[in-house]
Amino acid sequence: MLEQAGTMFDNMEMMMDRMKKKAYKERMTLFREKNEAILAQMTGFVEQEQEQGREEAAAQAAKAFADAVEVRFAKRGKISGRSQMDINLFMIYFVFPAILLTQSECAGMLADAIQNEWRGRFRDSAKLSYTTYEEIYNNFQEKFLGLF
Repeated sequence: MLEQAGTMFDNMEMMMDRMKKKAYKERMTLFREKNEAILAQMTGFVEQEQEQGREEAAAQAAKAFADAVEVRFAKRGKISGRSQMDINLFMIYFVFPAILLTQSECAGMLADAIQNEWRGRFRDSAKLSYTTYEEIYNNFQEKFLGLF
């Protein structure tokens, strides 16, 4: 399950480069379109379970997602500190908000499970947290003194 989830990080550097309000909106739209199937697979896996089994399904999806990321970025079994920080930032700006934007009734549960798996698995990720797309988008300045 989710073997192709590592492709969510394609063009990660370009997606994070020179981030401004307009660019973030455009890039999030592209990210969601490109990864619609993966996001649907993740949320669908959790939704298909009965109410009492959803937390376990979310934990399984989170583990599969983290496994795919580890396969994509690990060299000799480890992800470098620099890469991990870049990945964490990408998770905060794109992956978590995209999950929450799916409007799935299980999106929050899935995001929590991924956050917990991430914190326990990857170094420098113990304090990783997430927020919504709207909160990130609204925190960008439109212009600062008319300069940009």
